[in-house]
Amino acid sequence: MLKRIVSLKNKKLPPWLPFVIAGLGAILYLIQAFIYAHTTPSSLDEGSYLLKGILYLRGVYEPFEPYGPLTNKAPFSFLIFGFIEYLFGAGLRTGRYFSIVLGLFTVIGTWLTTRRWTGDWLAAGTVWFFTLSPMIIKLHTLAVTEVIIACMLAWICVLLLDKNRPLWQIILASTISSIAVLTRQNMVIILPLLVLYVFWQHGKQKGIWSLATTVFVFLVIHAYYWPRILIIWTPWLPESLTPFLNSFRLPNESVPVWDPNIDIWNRLNSFFQGIRYHFIPIIGSIFGLIFLSPRSKWKDDSAFRSAVFLASTFFILLLMHGWASLASQYESYSCVFCFSNYLTFFDPLGVLFFVIAFNYAWNQNTSRTLLIFLICFVIIFATGIGFSLFEQVGNALLNFPFPRFSEGRFQPGLTTVSDILKYGLNFELLQIKRFISSSLGFAIGILVLVIAFFFWRKEKKKQLSMFIINTCLLIGFILSPILHLGESQINCRQDIILAHENLGKYLREIIPPNSLVYWDGGNAFTPMVYVPDVRIFPPQINNGYTYHIGGDPDTLYYFSHWNNELDIQWRSEADIFIIEAKRYANWKDFLNPQEFREFAKPADSPSCAQGAELRIFQRLP
Repeated sequence: MLKRIVSLKNKKLPPWLPFVIAGLGAILYLIQAFIYAHTTPSSLDEGSYLLKGILYLRGVYEPFEPYGPLTNKAPFSFLIFGFIEYLFGAGLRTGRYFSIVLGLFTVIGTWLTTRRWTGDWLAAGTVWFFTLSPMIIKLHTLAVTEVIIACMLAWICVLLLDKNRPLWQIILASTISSIAVLTRQNMVIILPLLVLYVFWQHGKQKGIWSLATTVFVFLVIHAYYWPRILIIWTPWLPESLTPFLNSFRLPNESVPVWDPNIDIWNRLNSFFQGIRYHFIPIIGSIFGLIFLSPRSKWKDDSAFRSAVFLASTFFILLLMHGWASLASQYESYSCVFCFSNYLTFFDPLGVLFFVIAFNYAWNQNTSRTLLIFLICFVIIFATGIGFSLFEQVGNALLNFPFPRFSEGRFQPGLTTVSDILKYGLNFELLQIKRFISSSLGFAIGILVLVIAFFFWRKEKKKQLSMFIINTCLLIGFILSPILHLGESQINCRQDIILAHENLGKYLREIIPPNSLVYWDGGNAFTPMVYVPDVRIFPPQINNGYTYHIGGDPDTLYYFSHWNNELDIQWRSEADIFIIEAKRYANWKDFLNPQEFREFAKPADSPSCAQGAELRIFQRLP
């Protein structure tokens, strides 16, 4: 079925049509990106990258500096945003517009590589994968590292994937790969895989150049920040085997406040949420791996080598980030609902592996065992995707009318699904929502199988398994915006970027230069990006995620963390207090009129959430 749709690139259609379709997809991508950029509240991560980045570029602090901001990511994650801010002005607009440009280049890079391997029509389809994925677009518009890495990986593929690539492209791709690792250390696996691929695909001489380039860039940056850069690698190394690195580890004598206890149901929810937000890269890659032909049947050796590189890199990264978010209990990685965001790092790899496998080596001769597995796979994943939509679908269908049935027969009148499950099976409200949404997902999975069977009956010379995967992928592709229900909606009606700029201007006007500012103005420290001539308490940039109970204050501060003793000390030292309105109740006694005066409330709020307005106080002389 997919092959037939792709075969539309015949002589009856003008050769320029796929370019027009791809261009239209890119335009719609940009329209959505600008809407999200101006309507999405800033996050802790975004404020962290922007503020730390500009502080580093201005020389106020250095990455990994003791008692400075927490450099918990590789240095370029902050320095890249800092450099852009240094050139075009510090602020949310600069960071988000830069991310939009990177997102567009991610789309273009994926399109270029797909076009090289499969032609214009599938390349246009990859553009529309991004266009129909609002959650991915939304993340591409934020000043966070996901879009930086996605862009780097997309262009590594442009430069590297094919035979007879020029040496300068090999060297450039190798340099970008090292920079990617120096932007997010969790990308480290791409270095050995890329070098091995270059040796395999492009030969010994180019392989040596690739190895030398990656090692040189990697070691030079490590040498510059040595030895404090070891801080980003210690969480990866067992403490019992590396006691000589303990000086780069925060001692265990304190208890972090951020210690989430996420149950198995919420971890499953996060897993399937990631699947539905990244349906084509993940499901397409899994199908591509399952139905991959033996090497002897590949049309092109270079396509086989490229597919092996893409598949190994994509699935290793998928497993690494799945473990880090969904399974790990370590503090550094305990961000269960970051799984979907993490997948954005390497979406281009999954898309490219799928299209190359589909175009060059789709094995259409499958066994009955594989067919049974495929049927079970579709039903399980459809049910799981439905499960992850319980907050949207479950709520919407709670009062869905249902016939009354008791004592073995239908009764007059109607009831609701919610009442049946509540009074008939003693389900709690959360269980009801999950059951309803899972049942709907199960029903859609069955419907996919029925549709596939219907088309297969008309053309029995083809394998039923091919119709199942084609139907599943096509329906998932078309329904992508629906699969992105939830966080993909527009958050605010106000212009968030303009609000930050107005708020930043107001803060610059009222806060005296060199003031020491205490921040309790919300998770996102973003408004302080606009106030360059003040001093801050650096650990507060990461808010409560670096707050501990107990521990030695100086040791915690040295590692850019804080506790109650430091909090009390900072409150006694600060000149200016910026408080989020909904947190003011906790400050009312401390900020008494005898010691503090309040400035006029800002006209703009950093978020549209209730209680997000800021209140600014100054200590009286």
